[in-house]
Amino acid sequence: MSGLMHNYYYGKAGQADYTVDQLPTNRRQLFFTTLKVRFSSLIGLNLIMFLFMLPMLIWLFVGISAAVQFADPETAWQAAGESTQMRAAYEAYSQTKTAYENVINAQSRIDGLSDRIKDAQRDIERINNGEEVANEASVTGVYTLEEMQKLKVELEEQLASARNDLVTSEDAEAVAALRQAANEAAAEYDAYIQSALSSNVIMSLLILAPLVALGAIGRVGAAYVLRNWARDDHSFMWQDFKDSVKTNWKQALGVGLINGFSFLLFYVAYITYGQLAGQSGWFFLIPQAIMVVLLLLWWMANELMFVMMVTYNMRLRDIIRNSIIMSIAKLPKAFLILLLEFGVPFAIALLVPLPINVLVLLILYGIIGFAFTGFVQASFANECFDRFLNPRIEGAEVNKGLHTPEDDDEDDTADTQQDGEKQERFWEHNTK
Repeated sequence: MSGLMHNYYYGKAGQADYTVDQLPTNRRQLFFTTLKVRFSSLIGLNLIMFLFMLPMLIWLFVGISAAVQFADPETAWQAAGESTQMRAAYEAYSQTKTAYENVINAQSRIDGLSDRIKDAQRDIERINNGEEVANEASVTGVYTLEEMQKLKVELEEQLASARNDLVTSEDAEAVAALRQAANEAAAEYDAYIQSALSSNVIMSLLILAPLVALGAIGRVGAAYVLRNWARDDHSFMWQDFKDSVKTNWKQALGVGLINGFSFLLFYVAYITYGQLAGQSGWFFLIPQAIMVVLLLLWWMANELMFVMMVTYNMRLRDIIRNSIIMSIAKLPKAFLILLLEFGVPFAIALLVPLPINVLVLLILYGIIGFAFTGFVQASFANECFDRFLNPRIEGAEVNKGLHTPEDDDEDDTADTQQDGEKQERFWEHNTK
């Protein structure tokens, strides 16, 4: 065990010294090199981030579970708090739906009830002959003669009602009236469901906003560590995390609150413009589409904001403006990263059945999901900074962690490899 830990911290003996020629030459090589080296550390950092994200995750689970109940019309009125108006709408919906379905399915109901009445008559004869007929709902576990006779009478009443429905089904106007009544009751009940669901979502998103802001504080703490790791710099994980939070928590809190309320504002605007489009025409689909674009653009800019906070001494408005500009300039890559950030959990939630999807997401993001996403964002941010910001800042180092011509000049005085042995590149090297 001591040898294992020694190799973990100091490497294996007998290996050649690391030289600048072994530096990665492009961003892809740098990403996979640093990811391989820092993978185990990412798991530790993810645990810290997960603690900041946990309140948000718990509330998301509660909110989604409540919203799912509105998908079933039979339980939606209960999810809405059993309001008097909504319960009355549900009862009207249920009654008119049942009446229409009974008329449409009258013949099949008659056939089924006729068979059940024949079975009940046979069971009555069996009971009269001293045999027992099982009844799981009874305390004794068997039917009495009175119970079986009562069941037969109820079935005969249902059969008479079904025959009346069969007569009604031959009247086209009566069927059309029943269908219209069922549709109107369903539309009224659906309006209550949509209103209750919208109120539930708005309240959930309102409470979610400060929890997202809390998660943003964890993100800015991890951003400094991940930025260093992504450009192959050393970082003391816990100490640098605390220092970054202490220095940048105000800006992180501001961005976190905007992030939290962005969902609420988007939802309200999207629903409002959708309703206006249904009432006044397609013109309102344009601002609805604009809201989608703005939300996507804001969250693509989020990929850069937290790393920019810990890298440059800028005002919050400058951080937001520069992040938006750079995300537009690197739009295809920024959008792909956004798909990774939101698309993966959304796909798991949709494609994997409950409750397995919850368990998969909990394991994935509880172990490495948040830190890995942040590491991808930090690598992307370093690339953007080297492309757009660092060349304009006097003394700022560009392409840190990559092999540049300047590295060759500095390495001219180093010892060359002997015996013509081919030197191994670092990103192809299977060592820690």
